[in-house]
Amino acid sequence: MNRLQYWIKAQTQYSVHSPFVFDMYRKVLFAQLPKELLQQVLREHATGCRQYHELVYKLTDHYHLQQLCYDEDEAVLQGDPQTFGTVKVVCLPHGSRLRELRWNAQCGNSKYNVSIDLFDVGLLMSHPKLHKQHFLLK
Repeated sequence: MNRLQYWIKAQTQYSVHSPFVFDMYRKVLFAQLPKELLQQVLREHATGCRQYHELVYKLTDHYHLQQLCYDEDEAVLQGDPQTFGTVKVVCLPHGSRLRELRWNAQCGNSKYNVSIDLFDVGLLMSHPKLHKQHFLLK
């Protein structure tokens, strides 16, 4: 999928009917970090996708998640298994044809019940209280 196709299909926060995803959209996904904090995060991770590193920081900070795995392509974050579950953050899921195929396969995996596609970054969640859903968000 190219960026134009994504932009046409993607929803805004007002089209999201899941209260959890709407809250995440407003408080985490599109919340702005203070400039000093953003510069610190980007200094710590000088390479890779800026949105990816910023999102990993915002998720761990807002939901108090632990980082199980964190490299330049994917991060796995763990919350309380009873209330939050696991989040996998994928850098540039549409960066190449191979990455897109892998992203689509992971979205279809029964391990994850929520997938959020932000084009430059993707989220896969195994949340115990949510139903299987896929979101394309602007």
